[in-house]
Amino acid sequence: MKRKPKIYVIKLNRKILYSMIFIFLIIIGLVVLKNSKASKIFNYRRAKQTIVIDPGHGGIDGGTGDRKDILEKDINLDIGIKLKKELLVEGFNVIMTREKDESLEDLSDINSSRYRRDLNARQTIINDNEPLVFISIHVNSSKNSSARGVKIYHFPDSEEGKKLADSIAKSVDLHIYERLLKDNSLISEVLTENFYILRETKYTGVLVEAGFITNIEDNRLLKDEKYKEKLAFAIKKGILEYLK
Repeated sequence: MKRKPKIYVIKLNRKILYSMIFIFLIIIGLVVLKNSKASKIFNYRRAKQTIVIDPGHGGIDGGTGDRKDILEKDINLDIGIKLKKELLVEGFNVIMTREKDESLEDLSDINSSRYRRDLNARQTIINDNEPLVFISIHVNSSKNSSARGVKIYHFPDSEEGKKLADSIAKSVDLHIYERLLKDNSLISEVLTENFYILRETKYTGVLVEAGFITNIEDNRLLKDEKYKEKLAFAIKKGILEYLK
């Protein structure tokens, strides 16, 4: 005849049990508090770090495009505002060269053309705010209607500019072309250019061309809110990866 296995029951004193539970809760509380403090410190440090967003053109200067269709200045501002929201969520201090439909020549005191004074004002805003990075947002155009895609420009002699451009390009390829559009034939391009905004500023920055307004498919995407939101998200992810 098989013997039934003995079952041992450990009886804990209520006071000991309550003490163990109390200690366990204290440990959990300390871990949560530590993580919370670390998060606050992290966000505080980021809040002290500035990123400047420069939506190109504005006001009298519509940029490329057609007033009967879409204008570059409006697309630039829309993407810029979306990028600002993305970066604020990450805890950064975000400065925009413009947050409405305006040109900036009146903010410059140099004696030059309206166009050059507008650029000078943007340069001053960037330099005065000493950003970690700055992003100038534009839209491309071409006589070749088949030309399309996101282009990221950095100043030729800027190693950090190239790193930032490469990081944003990889992020755009992943979040826009691979995940959103599911089109492996498209790829963003990193280029060098002697643009005023890249040459005359003291801080690391890139100029992002969000697409070709002269291309049927890019034109459609530049009117699409989901595309612009995802592009802003991709640019943010690229910035974060670069800052690591």
